[in-house]
Amino acid sequence: MAATPTVNIVIAQGADFSEIFTSTETDGSASNLTGYSGQSKIKKYPASPTSESFSVSITASTGEVSIAMTAGKTLRLSPGRYFYDVYLTSASGKISRMVEGQAEVTAGITT
Repeated sequence: MAATPTVNIVIAQGADFSEIFTSTETDGSASNLTGYSGQSKIKKYPASPTSESFSVSITASTGEVSIAMTAGKTLRLSPGRYFYDVYLTSASGKISRMVEGQAEVTAGITT
């Protein structure tokens, strides 16, 4: 996998959220993520003791990693700026950070 990119995301409070990232090799081809697992969290600030987890799905053959959060979970997030990252663990136990960035949670009006 290439260097860790920074991708900022926007999460609408009270709505289902999902985002897809594609892992690529240095030559631009999709990474083979067979045997990989993932985890992803969002925090108000990096050292915060509290966090909310995204669900993580991996499509191994295309290098796609999807993070998602239900409407119930996004409703519990207060509007404002957060930080998130996505970590992948290979079948051999090697851990790498796939993507990181800021998340802007926008206030829900109809929630």
